Amino acid sequence: MEIPPQVLVEFTCKNQPKPSLSTEWALCGEREDRLEVLKLSTFALIITPGDPRLVISSGCATRLFEALEVGAVPVVLGEQVQLPYQDMLQWNEAALVVPKPRVTEVHFLLRSLSDSDLLAMRRQGRFLWETYFSTADSIFNTVLAMIRTRIQIPAAPIREEAAAEIPHRSGKAAGTDPNMADNGDLDLGPVETEPPYASPRYLRNFTLTVTDFYRSWNSAPGPFHLFPHTPFDPVLPSEAKFLGSGTGFRPIGGGAGGSGKEFQAALGGNVPREQFTVVMLTYEREEVLMNSLERLNGLPYLNKVVVVWNSPKLPSEDLLWPDIGVPIMVVRTEKNSLNNRFLPWNEIETEAILSIDDDAHLRHDEIMFGFRVWREARDRIVGFPGRYHAWDIPHQSWLYNSNYSCELSMVLTGAAFFHKYYAYLYSYVMPQAIRDMVDEYINCEDIAMNFLVSHITRKPPIKVTSRWTFRCPGCPQALSHDDSHFHERHKCINFFVKVYGYMPLLYTQFRVDSVLFKTRLPHDKTKCFKFI
Repeated sequence: MEIPPQVLVEFTCKNQPKPSLSTEWALCGEREDRLEVLKLSTFALIITPGDPRLVISSGCATRLFEALEVGAVPVVLGEQVQLPYQDMLQWNEAALVVPKPRVTEVHFLLRSLSDSDLLAMRRQGRFLWETYFSTADSIFNTVLAMIRTRIQIPAAPIREEAAAEIPHRSGKAAGTDPNMADNGDLDLGPVETEPPYASPRYLRNFTLTVTDFYRSWNSAPGPFHLFPHTPFDPVLPSEAKFLGSGTGFRPIGGGAGGSGKEFQAALGGNVPREQFTVVMLTYEREEVLMNSLERLNGLPYLNKVVVVWNSPKLPSEDLLWPDIGVPIMVVRTEKNSLNNRFLPWNEIETEAILSIDDDAHLRHDEIMFGFRVWREARDRIVGFPGRYHAWDIPHQSWLYNSNYSCELSMVLTGAAFFHKYYAYLYSYVMPQAIRDMVDEYINCEDIAMNFLVSHITRKPPIKVTSRWTFRCPGCPQALSHDDSHFHERHKCINFFVKVYGYMPLLYTQFRVDSVLFKTRLPHDKTKCFKFI
């Protein structure tokens, strides 16, 4: 039996109504009383003033903000209404605006919304209120951001974390692990004879120079969104060459051949000159670390390696670091914290970061395949080991699950690519309570990053290859093998949900594999990637 919808309409005020325009409905009762009613409501009807010369009134704005604050979906009746910062904010994602002549259709429109749409609108409404209207500081910052955006003044650059380098000796010739070099006949990329070069760094302005670009959300207003600016704005290739009259230009390094060996030897994509930085977290495991660094020898498109030394004890003075053909920067941290993995170190000069544990064991062809996939989905976490969250019905709580499954909602950052932009957000924007819990448990930093990226993009991560683990054989046992490790991760997920106010993780059954991954074929045969 379907329960009929309940509609509350008050024509009389128990208390003295608030002063209002003669052409609009007055505000009744105290603010606390109105909020209690709205908390029980799915929708809040807001009728604009009858004077067509008014686009909005203080009474309408009050009703709007109160509805957003408690998560009710505003239904605004009025064809002339202009909601706050309407040219900047996507109000259609949080509210319904219906012309007054269509008032008879309101019931049908509201009944046509699915539960998932309602949840998304209520969540977005709360987000708009918290970000732009909740406090005097947020309102003031919103006004400044709006003015800055309209007169096209770039936002102030966000600070980077200064890397305090630990001096170390290098010179040990890195050998070639046959397991790393066994790529079949798969070309990983061109042999780079020049020194490592910086990819287009995290620097953007308001000038649009090309039409091919990435965004992490549809129709986003760019610098005016939740964060100062998005890294997925247009990027002008640093070098291009003209191909002749009438042919335009083709970026160097991209578009060379569409099949066979030529396809494999070209990185392709819309950012032709691009490398990635390996960020490796370690704690007093020198032998394991040295072996992992040696395995990076000869890896194409590697810009540098940033080793985050998480121990207060400095490396051994007689430790000889391997020479892998690219710089190795050893960074000293202020304290032992897993959050250090995601600090936006100023030594990271690329947009792409490969976060990797010191005991991770990945072949070069796997890493290159992951890099290619990330370049096609720059706003996502792209990695190897997948995990998922599940709802525990008996205990009415969330669980962390690492069982083998065709569905996932997280990718472990012990072996994953992500954009440096998210390092800024994790370290400086994400609620401090989440980072504090990571420090308390010495756990869950990878879950926190997955929460953050899914919250921002409303997209799940991308898993590549069939790998479910990445630990090197024979390495010392990691903390993740302890039973308490999983209990702590259960607690982390439930705490993060409380901080965000909802579960941001999204499930996916999408996995990216190369059809001919590790398959030996002659160079003149076509090789391609299949996305399944």
